[in-house]
Amino acid sequence: MKNNNLLKSLTFIFMLLLSGTMLMAQSKEEDEKAEQQAAMEAEMKAKKEMLEQQEQKMKQMEIIYADQARSAERAARSSSRSRSSSSARSYRTVGVYGDEPYYVPLVSQSNQSQLTLRNSFDGNSSSSKGGFEVSEETHNFRIMINGKVKSGEIQIIVKYPNGKEFKNLTINSAAEITYSQSLTLKEGEESKYIGTWNYEVKATFAEGNYMLQMMTH
Repeated sequence: MKNNNLLKSLTFIFMLLLSGTMLMAQSKEEDEKAEQQAAMEAEMKAKKEMLEQQEQKMKQMEIIYADQARSAERAARSSSRSRSSSSARSYRTVGVYGDEPYYVPLVSQSNQSQLTLRNSFDGNSSSSKGGFEVSEETHNFRIMINGKVKSGEIQIIVKYPNGKEFKNLTINSAAEITYSQSLTLKEGEESKYIGTWNYEVKATFAEGNYMLQMMTH
């Protein structure tokens, strides 16, 4: 009889210990799940904030591009009123992105000219090529490239008149690109710069925008 009571007591104690261990394991698992959920929510919040910051920067870039376009327009109109009939301004279609073509304003006056390309992409892929003429009267050449993308990439290639690469930039989500370089055509080196500079823009599933500007004077 005593042995039976002892056995029952031991069994009861064992069950209590087993139940306690199971409860502790369950509690630990729930805590781990809660921590994982909190980490996922924090990561999603950080990504959301990053996307919002990128969208804000892109809006700021669009405003800057629009201001630059208006400034170039005002400068061209002002100079067209004051200079002789030898000056000229023209627009031409150089490519089609998505369903809409984009236009390039080409401003020229004697030995000064400017070409500006800009476009936005919504995840599509496309490419475009063109040329920019540098005349013998040119003393300085300047190129500017700006761009920002959320996903995909935009590749911009600019080549010397002899076909060699001058600049090859790839814009991706890693960083916003701002590039500018000015060249002075020194005596004896004119042949390297005079002629048609070729450019190529390749968008690969890009969601973002860019601007390419070339100027001479």
